[in-house]
Amino acid sequence: MYTLQTIADKLQILRSAIRSTERIEHFLTDSRSLSHPESSLFFAIRTVTGDGHLYIDQLYQHGVRNFIIKDDFDKYAKQYPEASFLEVRDVVRSLQKVASEWRQEFQIPVIGITGSNGKTIVKEFLYQLLADSYQVVRSPRSYNSQLGVPLSVLKMTSEDQLAIFEAGISQLGEMSRIEEVIKPTIGVITNIGSAHQENFSSIAQKVDEKLKLFEGCEHIVYNLDEPEIVAGLKRMDLLSRASGWSRKDPNAMLFIHDIDTQRDSTLLEFTTQGRAYSLEIPFTDQASIEDVLTSILTLVLINPDLLDRADLFAKLEPVEMRLELIEGYRDNLIINDVYNNDINSLKIALDFQQQRAKDADLAPVLILTEIQQSALNQRPLYNRVGELISKYKIHKFYGIGRDLFAYREFFPTEIDEKNFFPSVEDFLDSDIPLQLSHSCILIKGARSFHCERISDRLSRKIHETTLEVDLDAIAHNLQYYRSKLPQDVRCIAMVKAQGYGVGAYEVAKKLDQMHIGALAVAVADEGRELRSQGILTPILVMNPEPAAFDTLLEWHLEPVIFSWNLLRAFTNKVNKQGFDNVSVHLEIDTGMHRLGFRPEEIEEIARFFATNHWVRARSIFTHLAAADLPEEDAFTLNQLNTFRSVADRFSEIAGYKPLYHALNTAGIERFTEYAFDRVRLGIGLYGISPTMDTHLLPAVRLRTTLLQKSYVTPNESIGYGRRGHLSKGGEIGIIPIGYADGYDRRMSCGRGWVVVRGKRCPIVGNVCMDTCMIDLSACPESQEGDEVILFGAPEARIEDLAKAIDTIPYELIADLAPRVRRVYYQNS
Repeated sequence: MYTLQTIADKLQILRSAIRSTERIEHFLTDSRSLSHPESSLFFAIRTVTGDGHLYIDQLYQHGVRNFIIKDDFDKYAKQYPEASFLEVRDVVRSLQKVASEWRQEFQIPVIGITGSNGKTIVKEFLYQLLADSYQVVRSPRSYNSQLGVPLSVLKMTSEDQLAIFEAGISQLGEMSRIEEVIKPTIGVITNIGSAHQENFSSIAQKVDEKLKLFEGCEHIVYNLDEPEIVAGLKRMDLLSRASGWSRKDPNAMLFIHDIDTQRDSTLLEFTTQGRAYSLEIPFTDQASIEDVLTSILTLVLINPDLLDRADLFAKLEPVEMRLELIEGYRDNLIINDVYNNDINSLKIALDFQQQRAKDADLAPVLILTEIQQSALNQRPLYNRVGELISKYKIHKFYGIGRDLFAYREFFPTEIDEKNFFPSVEDFLDSDIPLQLSHSCILIKGARSFHCERISDRLSRKIHETTLEVDLDAIAHNLQYYRSKLPQDVRCIAMVKAQGYGVGAYEVAKKLDQMHIGALAVAVADEGRELRSQGILTPILVMNPEPAAFDTLLEWHLEPVIFSWNLLRAFTNKVNKQGFDNVSVHLEIDTGMHRLGFRPEEIEEIARFFATNHWVRARSIFTHLAAADLPEEDAFTLNQLNTFRSVADRFSEIAGYKPLYHALNTAGIERFTEYAFDRVRLGIGLYGISPTMDTHLLPAVRLRTTLLQKSYVTPNESIGYGRRGHLSKGGEIGIIPIGYADGYDRRMSCGRGWVVVRGKRCPIVGNVCMDTCMIDLSACPESQEGDEVILFGAPEARIEDLAKAIDTIPYELIADLAPRVRRVYYQNS
């Protein structure tokens, strides 16, 4: 790829400060997608909704040293003396110019796809059909915008034999810029619909704008049965280069004789280039059939021999829907569909909701915002919306936006409950989010309404018992462990299981500010939540599942790979999505016998990584089984030495050396000579030392409130099973925490205790689901409303409580339920 000086030479630079000769390999427009800071170039793009310049400091702190900016050159050049800056008039145009220059380096077939719907599906169908025969580079997912297209083109490499890029527009003047970047040799237009019609004076104007992508094409593929497209090709003088498919015109380059739809498949019979074909595809819906026909005609232009590969068509896989399912509180199921909001997508979402509601025996509820992309005027538009909704069994309807309220007469009167709100804020301020229960709630909204706030509210749980987290103590503990390590060794902070139950985001944010080497979570959803809240630090996902692969790739999360099945499945997904060099972390089983590759597998694994470009081992590591037990030191040392030997062998065969790490918190305290490149710091962050190290500060405190005091006589029993008694009688207290909050039932009958006004008060009787009782004999001065400390005070150390019930401190924190409120504080 280019050096920054080479890039500067290709652009119209106003001012520059170039302080690096490193080659740029990664182009960044979204700070959240940072993965390779040392070789990244950040384009600070300013729009009406955000300003990339605001993230320069954060990116600089994370190692990025190359920036393209629009203004404030003197300020940035002085403030960040190790960074390089190029000042330009238009940052987006500069990104497009760099991509355009890069595109000119390649003389391979390039397919450019446009249309109102089906662009991504046709692209993915073509990739599936061509990938066995060609090295194909393509747009990741729906990268089809003014930013997505250049980022896609910049992924081209010298190994690629064919490229497929999609191009989307929303207004006049956009396609010419995209055409300069893609320069397709083969153009494909899928269809013309109403999306983004509000920005065009007519359908014809929108068709002409889309067809500008094909001005330099040698061939164009289109649906001959769509008159708007045919008319546009004539107006643009492109018809002589166009090849169409048709069900009506036998003179079409691809003429369809019959479409026979069965229960699970469709048989296509057609003629092209004087030869008849019969192909079966695993789709029955009209849209997919048309997308396959478009793909078939494109293959005719590239390599018609592939039409003889019936197996390729039979194995075509559908492209995933963008509906997100979320489990809500009060037995609600939430369907979050805010990707777009038009009539067609509303029907698809309602179909999906009705099936899910029926399967789960839930009442369908629809939350709908204004539709902002439509060729129709508002009155006929909302008349159609009302007619569509009337065809479904909707229990409750909530409309958001002034237009919906203005045309409320079009919405069905038979709906049990119907309300309208001017904004999302007004809806959230109402009592409705707290009243919905046992419902399947479809949230269908335009992006500008930010309806994710509704799904967040419907997922939220409230509880008065509180876990207090001291972020200053966490910072102190991190610095203490850093002081024990060689200077070049960095820490990976384990914030899995919501930070051992502490809550991941605030802890991650504090660690991010302290330039932690990486974070590790248990599952992809935890990583996605951190990314969505602005955490840029690399995030490892310790237990990735195939169902979460899309989340991993979309949010730039790095999976831990521990088996051949997982490695092959993830590599296949990366390939299908059009990515390469995606970072993964290899787990080696040296004696834990939980997860991981066996040492004897390492040579085959290394050869796999040496010969593919889709995934790259960012690190290789192992888990220590007994680093906290001195009597097991011989076993631990054997694990460490075995790991070093295995990791070195991998590096030798793979041809590069990933980062090594093996030490957990106990390992850091006892085996620092084996720190390697990274260490994994977990429970020690929270002030809990496996070796009782006294330099740590406690960082968590679980507290609740004394709800009620009550007097019992010596003859009375307390709680379920009548297991609690006060031999001399006395006062007991009731506190609002129980096993539903994650408070362990083994604390029952005096094994556990709490602290009230500095006095130790035993648990009396059995711990209940939502409450438990405490013996107040030692604290008669207590009052209802007093603070009650369950752990985190000198009189209630979490280590002592864990020992009392024969468990470990991890469990007491990690078991705390989400309804226990987390509160974070710091003094510095």
